[in-house]
Amino acid sequence: MRITILAISTSLIMAQYPAAAASKPRKAERSPLLVAVTQCRTVTEPLARLACFDHSVAALDTAEADQAVVVIDQQQVRETRRNLFGITLPDTGLFGNGNDLPQIETTLTGASVDGAGRWSFQLADGARWIQTDDYTIARRPRANDKVVIKRGALGSFKLSVGGQPGVKAKRLN
Repeated sequence: MRITILAISTSLIMAQYPAAAASKPRKAERSPLLVAVTQCRTVTEPLARLACFDHSVAALDTAEADQAVVVIDQQQVRETRRNLFGITLPDTGLFGNGNDLPQIETTLTGASVDGAGRWSFQLADGARWIQTDDYTIARRPRANDKVVIKRGALGSFKLSVGGQPGVKAKRLN
């Protein structure tokens, strides 16, 4: 009886809020400025087609210069995802699925330990991470040590310094 009520309640909620039922984020619509450029291809008369391209490309260029439209390539997306590794952001679909990047490798620039024996790590890319478990790091981390941060279960991360066993960590900035 309870399962039936739960299923009916869930169905009613999903019907009332269809956005909650969607498992994938909706693909963003194309910018009207980009649509205008692509529609110029359908113009058959050469001078009108050129005028269409000149007008729509000028509008797109102005919007990009004013940062109303941002154009980035796949390499920039990968670099941005790498720089944002460990930061929880809403899934806008702009940078792909965060799980596509299971780990990063970087270099340690500095580390310090607090009174409870937990470490704070400063990385070459400017990111700061702190240890969240009580595991001991056997050898004191040193500048230029290799750091590997792996994505764990339920949004957790494991940080390994200098080839030592990993500790749970979270990003601060």
